[in-house]
Amino acid sequence: MNDESVKHFYDAWSAAKAILSFTRDKSFTDYCEDDLLSSAIERKFEIIGEALNRIRKANPKDLQLLSDWPAIIGFRNILAHAYDHVEDSVVWGIVTTQLPDFIQELENIPGITEE
Repeated sequence: MNDESVKHFYDAWSAAKAILSFTRDKSFTDYCEDDLLSSAIERKFEIIGEALNRIRKANPKDLQLLSDWPAIIGFRNILAHAYDHVEDSVVWGIVTTQLPDFIQELENIPGITEE
């Protein structure tokens, strides 16, 4: 894996960790009622998807390290281009059920975590 892919994986990991930080002690109701919170989460998801999309364009074989990268890039495209069709429950469901596993996959890639 080249340094550029590592950088993009790191960017995705950093954005995912930020989402967890933003949502600590928050509920679905908080997400729905707090425009700043929902905007921040959605922006970080856009960064994650764009980082993976850049890897896809430059070094697609590197994405084999992630189980569901096409869906992640697709979700980014929905957030960016079909924003009026985004359902809060879908975003919150990804935060609570899928994001922790995604972070774990990223942390298994050498050179991604800060430690």
